[in-house]
Amino acid sequence: MSCIARPPIAPDVAEVIGECAENVESRSLLLDKFVLHKSWPPVLLETTRQTMKMDDASRWSFIRIAQNGDDFLSRELANCERSAAGRNVSEVNREKSKNKVDMLRILRKCSCRRLPGSLSAQKLRQNHQFAQELTKRPGHVAVVYGELQGRLIVNLSDSLVQNAGICLDRNTGFPFIPASAVKGVARHAALAHLRKGEWSIEEFMRVFGSSDADFKDKGELCRFSDVVSEDKRTLKGGVDFVAAQPITEPTIVVDISNVHYPDYYQTGEIRDLANERPMPNAFPAVEKGVKYAFCISANSMGTVDADLFAKARAVLVEAITVSGIGAKTGAGYGWFKDVTEAMEAESRRQAEADAAKRSAAEAQAKEEAARAKAQANAERRAAMSIAEKWQEVGAAAVCGKKGNAFFEAFAKANETIKDEIVQTLKAPDGIGAEVWKMLRTDNKRKNQAAVDALFKWAKDRKLGKMPS
Repeated sequence: MSCIARPPIAPDVAEVIGECAENVESRSLLLDKFVLHKSWPPVLLETTRQTMKMDDASRWSFIRIAQNGDDFLSRELANCERSAAGRNVSEVNREKSKNKVDMLRILRKCSCRRLPGSLSAQKLRQNHQFAQELTKRPGHVAVVYGELQGRLIVNLSDSLVQNAGICLDRNTGFPFIPASAVKGVARHAALAHLRKGEWSIEEFMRVFGSSDADFKDKGELCRFSDVVSEDKRTLKGGVDFVAAQPITEPTIVVDISNVHYPDYYQTGEIRDLANERPMPNAFPAVEKGVKYAFCISANSMGTVDADLFAKARAVLVEAITVSGIGAKTGAGYGWFKDVTEAMEAESRRQAEADAAKRSAAEAQAKEEAARAKAQANAERRAAMSIAEKWQEVGAAAVCGKKGNAFFEAFAKANETIKDEIVQTLKAPDGIGAEVWKMLRTDNKRKNQAAVDALFKWAKDRKLGKMPS
């Protein structure tokens, strides 16, 4: 874009990331470093020779991270194109609209809406496995699975751009819920129980901790200043809250809030505001339907027993399912449905299915290995000489056996080995001839059963006549 200067960074980096950071593939990096300010990039108007402030630059630059960001920017582009082509438009406004068109065409070339390849699925599996493995550690640990029932807005005001904040994982760009937010909503729910007398101040402090400021005037625990002595007001909480990570594919979308009466909100004056025009503010939000894993664990403080930990888990469930988490909860945003039982049942079914699959695979591998071994033995034996086969089947050891011992060894052999033994004994020389001679001459009475068996086997199998 000739009218827009490069970002104020090193020229080689600017060349890589593009004129408006359109080549940045990391959503978190884009929002952290490259949200465009209305005064940057500077645009010099040819009609007035003055610098134009691109008021929509920041809004457009963070909207492009959303999966439907391209549709939103396309509508903005169409509006600017119509404005630039209007008949009753001043040259200055026409040039401004054209500059916006140029920027929008660049911003639509966003490269960070989805992770490449199978990285998304791998990261989600990793998040789920982390939650499952966490429950196996010793001590009090709990995982609550929540399914988002309304859009989620987290970290709304913590951004370079008003109404543009969102917490994104540094490596994957997945939206997560910070541990501080999880603990904050659980603590808020516990405060309500504390005011009703359903929690004691000692239980509250043992779970969430406290500081001296909590007991001062207007502090959340000021009503207990007479109960808790000053030397015991500072306490670290005994429960650790972990950042909630998605375990199913999260979708970031563009959401809109309309300020219908901006003049009234700015001045507070009550007057006829019928002529005011709505001013839509766009911001990124997480679409409903995604499942998150909320993990808590008792830490080494040792201030939380099993009963108190169960109460801590209960207020966490209450917080996310009743009060909601994040911004605009009063408008239905940020509340979850507890699907822990269903997820745990599914995990058990999946574990059983995986175990059955592994068992079947191991059995098949053993069967294939046995077949391969048998095939290899068959091929090896086919290439052996008779003498080698004699040694292989242990027939050589039979040489030292006489009478019934030889007969028993011969009787235990299979048909193939018996055939090989007979053929070896018929040989004119070698170990077979020596054994046959021994059977025929040494202690004929004891060896007669073996000799008769050999004669019969040779005759029945039509292997030829045994030597006399």
